[in-house]
Amino acid sequence: MMRARFKAAGKGRRPAARIALLAAAVALLALTLAGPVVAKPAAPPKAKARPFMVQAIVTSVDTTGTAFTAKVVKGNHAMKVSKGQDVTFAVGASTVIVKINKEGATLIGLGDLVVGDRVLINGRIERIGSAPPVFKARLIRDRGPAPIKT
Repeated sequence: MMRARFKAAGKGRRPAARIALLAAAVALLALTLAGPVVAKPAAPPKAKARPFMVQAIVTSVDTTGTAFTAKVVKGNHAMKVSKGQDVTFAVGASTVIVKINKEGATLIGLGDLVVGDRVLINGRIERIGSAPPVFKARLIRDRGPAPIKT
């Protein structure tokens, strides 16, 4: 009995169809008013700087005071591929260089590093596009000359 009244009034499943038709009309109107959509070129994602920690032996010091080169002995996961290779480390104004000896630790400058010194370096690897990575040193601990292997 109740079904007969709904069908007679035209209220069976028709409201859902009307809502769907209304939603489609609103979406079409929105697309018409919005105009053409122009896609913006996506900016390349900026790579995060990865921290590194490495033990190395100094092979050369830049005379301008902005970088030095060291042969990597050991390092964390980020430096695994550089083991046994010479890597150039950039030194900035905020880089701390410390000489460690039996008396303690003293601040030194980049010019005080000597070829053959053992150093522990903490810093960040920065990658910019397809250019080679830049190894920026933040803390350099000079442990003195490397022992001679016999």
